[in-house]
Amino acid sequence: MVILKSSILNLRKAEHRISVDGYKCIPCIDPENHYIKSYPYLLRATELLCKEMGTDSTIVVSHIAYGWMPRILNYHFSNHDEKMLHHAQNVASFKEARTMIEKIDSSPVNNSWIGLSKVLHFTNPKYFPIWDSKVANNFDVKTNYQMEKRKNYIDYIDFIESQLERKIVFDVQNEFKIRANYEVSKARACEFILFST
Repeated sequence: MVILKSSILNLRKAEHRISVDGYKCIPCIDPENHYIKSYPYLLRATELLCKEMGTDSTIVVSHIAYGWMPRILNYHFSNHDEKMLHHAQNVASFKEARTMIEKIDSSPVNNSWIGLSKVLHFTNPKYFPIWDSKVANNFDVKTNYQMEKRKNYIDYIDFIESQLERKIVFDVQNEFKIRANYEVSKARACEFILFST
């Protein structure tokens, strides 16, 4: 397990969720559930928009991410933010993902790291895991104040990276292929385990 100094995240609890409770998420891979069913279409739409619209796609991708979740979008993008978020599709490692996040002072998506994580995930699901209240609960992060700290999202990225080679992650990826007929990244599989348990 990765040890993060000065992290408020309860990493042991989250690791337990993945390693011991992970298989409990398998029945949640319901191909008729609208979140499961719409996910690959939204990823594909994001990919096409990024290619076609360039940095102008950022606002549209934000609306896609917020259409997938029960919130209203309020964005405050600058040209710098739009260029940086568009660059997320070219991130090729967790290290690059962390470096990018560290350059963002505050989230331009509803001033929320939760919202921004979803936008980044749709742009690049391999290196940007979704961070939300259900996932945060696995780390004993319960308040909005704690959830909305950039450092906690970065620590979460580090944690996800440390869990990618677990057998349960491969099993969840395989179950998505069998049950939902599409592939998910390892980061998505880890996040789905934490979201569902």
